[in-house]
Amino acid sequence: MRGFVFRLKFWIAALVLSGLINCASHAQQVGHYIGGATGLENGSDPPPGFYGSYFGFVNPVDSLKGPNGNTLLNPDINVVAQMAGYAMTTPKKILGADYGWIFLIPAVNTRFTSDEFNTTAESGGLSDCYFAPIVLGWTKGNANFLLNYGFWAPTGQFNPSAALNPGLGFWEHQIQAGTTWNIDKRKLWNTSVLTTWEINQTKEGVDIKPGPMFTAEYSFGRRFFKYQMNAGVVGYAYQKLSADSGSGVNPLLAGILDRAFATGGEWKYTNLKWHMAFDVRYEQQYGVEARTSGKIIVISITYLKLFPPPAAHK
Repeated sequence: MRGFVFRLKFWIAALVLSGLINCASHAQQVGHYIGGATGLENGSDPPPGFYGSYFGFVNPVDSLKGPNGNTLLNPDINVVAQMAGYAMTTPKKILGADYGWIFLIPAVNTRFTSDEFNTTAESGGLSDCYFAPIVLGWTKGNANFLLNYGFWAPTGQFNPSAALNPGLGFWEHQIQAGTTWNIDKRKLWNTSVLTTWEINQTKEGVDIKPGPMFTAEYSFGRRFFKYQMNAGVVGYAYQKLSADSGSGVNPLLAGILDRAFATGGEWKYTNLKWHMAFDVRYEQQYGVEARTSGKIIVISITYLKLFPPPAAHK
C-alpha cells in the first residue's frame, strides 16, 4: 500500500510575527507555509478516502537572525497552533491521476517577550484558512507523484498597527509538486521531496507585498512493523526568491532575502483497524538569515476512512 498516513500537509498560517518587524526592524515578511509542515512520504497523495485530522504545532523561538546569520536578538517567543484539517481523495481520475481536495482551519496563539526591549505581546484566534481545490496524485511503479494548487484566504484578524496578529492579512496562491520513491522491491526504504511555491498578494491596510517564496522538504525513512510504522530523517530548505515590495516596506529591510534550513526526525504509525494514524516530527533550524530561528515540533492525529475498505488496498 502506498505510504499515506499523514500526507495531509497541514500547513500553519500566521507563523512568524509581524510584531518582530515592528519592534526589531530586522525580520522579513513571512508567508503562510512553514517549512517542516510535512515529512516522510510527502511527495504522494493518500489513497481514495476521507481524512480528518487534529494537528498541533509548537515553535519555540530563541533567536532573531540578521541578514548575515548573526544573532541580533534573543527573544522568548512561543508560537502554538492547533488546526482542524479535512481532506478527501476521490475515485475520480483527472489526467490519469487520483483527484482530491484539502481544507484547513487553523487557530494560532503567539506570545513574544523581549528583555532587550522590555516588552511583552500576545495574540490568539482564528488564523488564515487554506483550501486546495486541486490535488492530483499519480502512481508509476515504485514512484508516486503529487501536484496541487491551493490558496490562503485572509480570514484571520489582521491590524497592521498591532504588535501581533493571528492572521497575515493577505491572499496567497500556493503550488506544490513532489515525489515519493520506494527504493527497494519490498518498499521498506523510502525517500521523498516536496517543493512549495508561494505567490503573495498585497497586505490589507498597508502597501506591502511579500516576495515569492520557495520551500523544499525532503525525507529518508524505513517502514517497520508490517508496514504500519515509518521512521526516518526529515528536513527542509527555504529561500525568499525576491524582496518584499511596496511603500510600506521598512527601509532597513529593503532588498533583503531571508532563508532557513532545518533537519530532524519523524515517527509515524497507522492502524487501519482503528482507522487512526499518529505522527510526531521534530526539527532544529540552522543557517537562518533575516528571520527567527528555533525548533519545530509537530504532532498529529488522523481519522481515516478508506473507500473501498482497507482489505482492497493490500
